[in-house]
Amino acid sequence: GTAESSDGVRRLIHGVILHGEQYLKPERRDAPTTYYGPDSGVALAIKNTHQENQRVGVIGLGTGTLAVWGKPGDNYHFYDINPQVVDIAQSEFTFLKDSKAKIEISLGDARLSLEREAPHAFDVLVVDAFSSDSIPVHLITKEAMAVYFKHVKPDGAAVFHVTNRFLKLAPVVKSLADDAGLYATLIVDDADETAFSKTDWVIVTRDKSLAENAALAQKSTAIDVIPGLRLWTDDFNNLYQILK
Repeated sequence: GTAESSDGVRRLIHGVILHGEQYLKPERRDAPTTYYGPDSGVALAIKNTHQENQRVGVIGLGTGTLAVWGKPGDNYHFYDINPQVVDIAQSEFTFLKDSKAKIEISLGDARLSLEREAPHAFDVLVVDAFSSDSIPVHLITKEAMAVYFKHVKPDGAAVFHVTNRFLKLAPVVKSLADDAGLYATLIVDDADETAFSKTDWVIVTRDKSLAENAALAQKSTAIDVIPGLRLWTDDFNNLYQILK
């Protein structure tokens, strides 16, 4: 449900997982919140890829917070499987309608949508579906990675939100990147002394110069190696192996 707090934010919470929040004061409504602050991996990816008429895809709508990073001329295409989430993001939060970018929303399974669609040439494709304890495994396999990179520009990035209390997902993403000949950079943002949430995002790209970009390099953290971690495919995953 949604809840309003004494500190003037509206939050979308499902079980124990916070899916987004927005300041209620009009002058703060378009400020980023939670996992999407200026030092988060996803913001670094958005700020360090091609800037003009930027095309951003987002798997997992939440409250639509990422739309705050949209600039005039940009296009943000959100994918979500849950019609209730879309309704709440459009009725209870204003990130989507206040965004300077053009907003598109596709309802349904994101991977199936992307498999069917012609290449979008995204500058950034955000995969933000892993924060709860039951994760959609089909969005984090070898085959899924191939689908994402059909839609990402040569100098663009796919960015995985791997903040998770229960599972170590960064090593899974790294193994998928290694298998596909891609670069993977983990950005841990402790968000100390800010109102943002601590986050882990993995930026995956074909572009060596983006992977080595100073803004990313100085914030990157080595990704844990899990001994014997097998590549996740549509036929194989092992959640037990990546438990924290």
